[in-house]
Amino acid sequence: MTTLPEPIPGYSGCMWPVDPACLTAEWDAFDQSVRDRALALASATLYRLTGYRVGGCPITVRPCKAGCAGTVPSYFSYGANAWMNPHIGLSGSWINSCGCTTDCSCTVLCELELPAPVAEVTQITLDGEVVDPANYRVDGNRVVWTGTEECPWPTCQDMTANCGDTGSFCVTYLNSYAVDGLGAYAAGILAMEFARACSGGKCRLPSTVTSLSRQGVTFELSVGSFPGGFTGIREVDAFIAMWNPGNLRQQTTVWSPDLREPRVMR
Repeated sequence: MTTLPEPIPGYSGCMWPVDPACLTAEWDAFDQSVRDRALALASATLYRLTGYRVGGCPITVRPCKAGCAGTVPSYFSYGANAWMNPHIGLSGSWINSCGCTTDCSCTVLCELELPAPVAEVTQITLDGEVVDPANYRVDGNRVVWTGTEECPWPTCQDMTANCGDTGSFCVTYLNSYAVDGLGAYAAGILAMEFARACSGGKCRLPSTVTSLSRQGVTFELSVGSFPGGFTGIREVDAFIAMWNPGNLRQQTTVWSPDLREPRVMR
């Protein structure tokens, strides 16, 4: 199970885990406020430069069915046990047949589908009670009920109730990919450079100077923080390139009026 980083004072986001091997003796000499600021800047920078695909903080959503019409909720696949199952076969033709009702399962699954990606589900509350994590597992972006009791996921809930109240159904999870060892290494390298910059020392962070003339040679740099989507630090940029080689500003999404996402609690 991934250990989620804790927020730091004065920073609304969550810190990335840091590889201790990246923190030299110079790091211990910095004031605690400088280290906190450097970790916050490194975490926020990597979160942004990866297109908000890696890291971040858990969110809490209120899943519910798409609307009053129909009996199959949009974020639940259990209960869909139709006799005929229309689908596109291997030949590319539409086939109206019977068979597996959900994926490759021969039985109807009790599962909850969350907006992807799902790195970890930290807590599920139903009617104010915390659901035992031993009774469900996460398959991709689906939470599958594995308990012996009847499927507990409701098709609707009381939206006037707060999370933790009777009638409420809330899921807290990390809606991004977890920070791995390479990410922790990149966060440590970048945090060191931010700490040096915050202390007025020499660092490898790019300058925001637009032009500089020296010995008849003019250098031009783009204004802004990492406008090209990279930091100029090869260890850090190697990690960013794996997750966001096209310098996307945010994760790509698919929108349809037929699909309704669950409410996100703020």
